[in-house]
Amino acid sequence: MKIDVDVDAVAAGLVFLGIALLVIGIGAGVHAYLQALPVKGWYEQAYSAADAEQMAMWLDNLLAEMERLGMTHGHYALIFKNPHNDVSLDYEVFKTLKERCLEVQKYPKGSMDYAESLEDIRRQMDKTDFNPWWWYMCNCLGGIYAWILAFWWWFILVVAGVLWWRYEE
Repeated sequence: MKIDVDVDAVAAGLVFLGIALLVIGIGAGVHAYLQALPVKGWYEQAYSAADAEQMAMWLDNLLAEMERLGMTHGHYALIFKNPHNDVSLDYEVFKTLKERCLEVQKYPKGSMDYAESLEDIRRQMDKTDFNPWWWYMCNCLGGIYAWILAFWWWFILVVAGVLWWRYEE
């Protein structure tokens, strides 16, 4: 049994679907970015703090913002979840670093110990795989469905292009 299919109509439908997914995916990505922006902002402020008091205050703001978003559990990955991309471990690291900042405040501000301790805290912040946007996309916007919306539009458009090219009369 042979089914007669209008390839142009299928390709046009796929183009429409691909463009719709592109628009929805961009919207989802922008929404995730806007939701994660305060968290990323406090992280960058804490990282660039000039002294331990500022760093402790901004780490405290970072922790509060992470709690507000529910960013105390979950991963920055959909499939290959491991301790390196576990946000709960990063949350604990930031709590510990805040406590370390409170200890550093006891040192004289001009001392080598003070400067080296702040630099050590920054190096520890660098070691985290902290990425609030990835976390939001993986944990708040539907996980795999958000990724399909955000990134699979190109695959659908390529299939539509191949259909039109392959079955061009």
